[in-house]
Amino acid sequence: MGSNGVVKEYWQDSSLPSSYETAMEALSSLITNPKRGGKSSVGGTYTKLERMSEYLKILGLEEQIEGLKIIHVAGTKGKGSTCTFSEAILRECGFRTGLFTSPHLIDVRERFRINGLEISEDKFLRYFWECWNCMKEKVTEHLPMAPLFQFLTVLAFKIFISEKVDVAIIEVGLGGTNDSTNVIVQPVVCGITSLGMDHTEILGDTLGQIASHKAGIFKPQIPAFTVPQLSEAMDVLVERADERKVPLNVAAPLDNKKFDGLKLGLSGDHQFINAGLAVSLCKCWLQRTGNWEKLFQNVG
Repeated sequence: MGSNGVVKEYWQDSSLPSSYETAMEALSSLITNPKRGGKSSVGGTYTKLERMSEYLKILGLEEQIEGLKIIHVAGTKGKGSTCTFSEAILRECGFRTGLFTSPHLIDVRERFRINGLEISEDKFLRYFWECWNCMKEKVTEHLPMAPLFQFLTVLAFKIFISEKVDVAIIEVGLGGTNDSTNVIVQPVVCGITSLGMDHTEILGDTLGQIASHKAGIFKPQIPAFTVPQLSEAMDVLVERADERKVPLNVAAPLDNKKFDGLKLGLSGDHQFINAGLAVSLCKCWLQRTGNWEKLFQNVG
């Protein structure tokens, strides 16, 4: 029996105590050693984003992903916090939410949250093996098996589509332009958090070069929001937005003086910047999905 047959046996019998362990071993086999310059050792004839598109086709998700109403967030600092705030706001508004973030601290399931809770082990295993078996059957010399983060990104889309979320909040893994999540063609709105020097061996050694990579998630005529940035970064963001006819706005930080003793869910003064961005992203999402007026009609 081939390895695919063994894998299939494990997921079909979820009572097997080693099935989750087996899934983790399978995931570990996808870890690659990236080379300098951001090029991976995966091989094949496709670029990263072309591979992502092919994987989505294999899983029958290529058209379905267009139905996800996505908030896409890049940046250096505060990506995870902004995504978490956005998820909490829209969940409180009554929407079924999906949240994909990275990295995880203890368990990979932390990356996939439905309505604020990490996905259950049973559901994770079901979606994991469905993706794994289908992709393993289709790999070729030209389209090798997905490396770890690409597989997890595809899995996130599979989970959110299958779970029929109203909104998917997707955090960029690294950079923007060439990130696996940038297979998203039409998000509802994009966000760029505070920018700084990170992953310089891949993104460049100036703030402007890094900003250019992050702005790679901008899509033509799709609204985008950022936070106050250093001029070197802001100039590039504005330039990239103009090139793609993107309405780019700067979200104001929340005023902590108006909180009347209330606390944000995350501590630190910088979180008022992230929360301000999240509020702008959510307001735009509500407006562009036709939910803004409905929400306040319900309140009234």
